[in-house]
Amino acid sequence: MILLNGRLIRDTILPGLIARFEALPYKPVLAIIQAGDRPDSTAFIAAKKNFAAKLGVEVKHMAVSADISQKELMAIVHECNADNSIHGIIVQLPLPIAIDTDAIIDAIDARKDVDGLTATQVKRWLSGREDAVMSATARGIRTLLKQNSIELFGKKVTVVGRSLLVGKPIIAMCLNENATVTVCHSKTADLASETKRADILIVAAGKPGLITPSHVSPGQIVVDVGISRGADNTLVGDVDFEAVKDSVAAISPVPGGVGPMTVCSLFENLADLCEQWRVQ
Repeated sequence: MILLNGRLIRDTILPGLIARFEALPYKPVLAIIQAGDRPDSTAFIAAKKNFAAKLGVEVKHMAVSADISQKELMAIVHECNADNSIHGIIVQLPLPIAIDTDAIIDAIDARKDVDGLTATQVKRWLSGREDAVMSATARGIRTLLKQNSIELFGKKVTVVGRSLLVGKPIIAMCLNENATVTVCHSKTADLASETKRADILIVAAGKPGLITPSHVSPGQIVVDVGISRGADNTLVGDVDFEAVKDSVAAISPVPGGVGPMTVCSLFENLADLCEQWRVQ
């Protein structure tokens, strides 16, 4: 069994990424806008800050109250768009329920859209354009597989999960890599029969322990995107790792698999934007 170690691959990418940022004629600045204080969001932002420090990227963390109005939050986004010292913008999701998330995301200047969620960038990655800013999770999975000499071309890929933030970008990435993709979700009848047929199984359902030995087959590649807190407060994925690992050819752990690659890919996106647009 091959362990798809995201931390190891991230660390091999790090020197080259540092060099890309050092080659810029300015110090890159990433703005992270956080509405509210959800513990999971705060933890994700901390991981981004820690990695940014290694790269020499400045993070401008703009934390506001969960009861901020739509108008006030929109104004912050517009301020970041207009600020030439800010080169990338992330609006940490999920936003408070009273906020129109689509309107806020689409207000981000596409040249600063590090998450690849604006309508402009979504259209680009759906079309498979070279200049598209891909979802960091989808990009991280692609790199994780390629660095382990696992090709998507011509493979049967099953993706469990169809969210706009994670599932759909992964589906589009796999199609753009010329895989044949099956999409499963909460309404899929007989999930196990669908997942077992895949060469590569990518699980992004947000349901801890969803995938058991009955869902996999020998020789499969399993990529676990899910991350939740278990009963003992440890991080767990959508795949029952201990039960499944000896039944497949390769598997990503949680933590240490897709997570580190997602953070790394986020900053690869920032580097791409800085190089493409020279926003300064």
